[in-house]
Amino acid sequence: MEERARLFFTAVFESEGRILGIVGLELNEIRLLCVSPEHRRRGIGRTLVEYIKSLVPDLLFSDIFVYSSIQGSEFYSACGFKEKGRVIFDIGGEQLRTVFMTFPLC
Repeated sequence: MEERARLFFTAVFESEGRILGIVGLELNEIRLLCVSPEHRRRGIGRTLVEYIKSLVPDLLFSDIFVYSSIQGSEFYSACGFKEKGRVIFDIGGEQLRTVFMTFPLC
């Protein structure tokens, strides 16, 4: 079996023993960002994104990218990401509309 090398990081935002948010990064792509609904709009998502930005080596990558949901694109814009286009993925016959966004590292 042949497998490709992977570089995957996860980080959690924890308070008083509870996980309030999580972010996942594969190479230079944000693959996951979730904040507990009752804890949104308190800076947790931004804190996680800022932390994950610090993990991507700018010697290897010129930017970080994300395929954001339409609803999440405003959040990523507030974090400094720029919209580069719209992408539709077909997931089991269902269309998933996303916004391709990037954040320059250099």
